[in-house]
Amino acid sequence: MNRSMTFLSGALMLLGACKSYDAKSDANSASRRFNRPAPEVLSSVTAALASLDLRIEEDRHDALGGDLIAVRATKEPVKVNVKSIDDTSSQVTVSVGTGDRNLADIILTQVAKNLGTGTAKTSFYGGSRWEQVYESSLARCIVAAERACETLGFSVTNRDIHENVADLMARRGSSSILLHFEAVPAGAAPGQTPQPPAGAGVPSDHRGQVKVSFVAGTMRTEENEEILQRVRNEFDRLVRQ
Repeated sequence: MNRSMTFLSGALMLLGACKSYDAKSDANSASRRFNRPAPEVLSSVTAALASLDLRIEEDRHDALGGDLIAVRATKEPVKVNVKSIDDTSSQVTVSVGTGDRNLADIILTQVAKNLGTGTAKTSFYGGSRWEQVYESSLARCIVAAERACETLGFSVTNRDIHENVADLMARRGSSSILLHFEAVPAGAAPGQTPQPPAGAGVPSDHRGQVKVSFVAGTMRTEENEEILQRVRNEFDRLVRQ
């Protein structure tokens, strides 16, 4: 009798722990809907996880969607669910460990880029933001940004670089920052931004004007404001050398 009660008690404790873990994970999960069929979205999810150095350990899917489990360098699991809504749209839900909303948003941002949409990038616009136009070249700005991130302990986890526009995504622990650059064409009207080219290209080293935008995190907090200020100051110092 005592052994049975002990076993039952242990099982209930384990079930409670699992429910607690799932609740934390679900509370911090992020979801986005994409106007693409499930097989196409699944391919983009796989590519996004690989580009962020996440090792896929489990992949169960069919034509209607499926589940993937990847692992971070910290051994923390990343769970991705892709669900077909109809023939032309799907929903992606990402949950990280016990709740890393930043990384979940970053993964969705990369999926959106792979699909050629800007749907998920808007998640960063709630963060701490800074913009400025520099007299410089796009290539020089990219190099300065990468060096600034490295100096402050951030690792660039994704690069999307074209001839006239570029995006970098950097992480340090649970902190993330999106760095966006647009070469402003000569004679552009104030506030006008260039259209990115159709295909990828090599950024020009020709000095002109570059609009620089940094967004730290996905919400405005004192920590994100401090990160933004430090990255901004280091970038400003390096790009002017």
